[in-house]
Order: sequence, then structure tokens, then C-alpha cells
Amino acid sequence: MRSTFLLGVILFCAGCGPSMSPVSGRVTLDKKPLVNALVSFQPESDAMNPGPGSQGRTDANGEYSLQMLTKDVKGAIVGKHKISITAYEGDDGTAPSSGSDMAFRKALVPRKYNAESTLYYEVPAGGTTSANFDLES
Repeated sequence: MRSTFLLGVILFCAGCGPSMSPVSGRVTLDKKPLVNALVSFQPESDAMNPGPGSQGRTDANGEYSLQMLTKDVKGAIVGKHKISITAYEGDDGTAPSSGSDMAFRKALVPRKYNAESTLYYEVPAGGTTSANFDLES
């Protein structure tokens, strides 16, 4: 009887983990779509390891959808996230960021939205299609 109970607990907890929800939205810079920007969500919590982050890249309309960094899973962990948004002039995503043929590009997004980010977003349990960020130069 005891081993049956323990097996049940183990099987139940095997499915345990952070709750994920789909997240998408739009990013603008000075009221214009921010094209080919990397949008990163990093969960914040009191825990030592709040879980993996998620990221997505904006399209020609500034729209993005998040995908978890460590798994092939769409969305982000439910809860509060620190947001980082980066984009570079002329970046089409093909130039390497290291190596002999790397390209140096001018940052389009002020540091207050990435390296010194002041952006936060609360991912709801049901997900969202309106995780929008209206940035200013």
C-alpha cells in the first residue's frame, strides 16, 4: 500500500513544473513598429531559480510571440518578468555576433529597455496577445 502511494506521488510530481502561458504582443519605438528586435522575458521571484526565460523576435509589424529558451515550448512562465528589448541598425539577423566577419551595429533601443531595463510584465495564467511595449528614443 505504501509503495502504491509513493508511486502515485512520484507520477503526480513528474508533471509538476512552472505553469506556462502563450504570450505575444507588439513593440514600437517612437510610435513605429520596431523590426527584428529581440524581446526577452526573464521570470522574477523570491525563489533561487525562478525558471527559464523566454524570447521572441519582432516581425515587420513589430509583432512577436515568445518561446521558452530551454525547451521547444511556446510562451512564458506565469508570473512577473523583467523585460529586455534590443535592436540594432541594419540588423537582418544574418550577421554573426562573433568571429572574423562579425558586424558592429548601432543600438536602436536605449539602455533603459535592455541592459538597464526598467520594464516588467505580469504574465497571466490564461496567456495574452497584448504584451505590448511602446518605447521612446
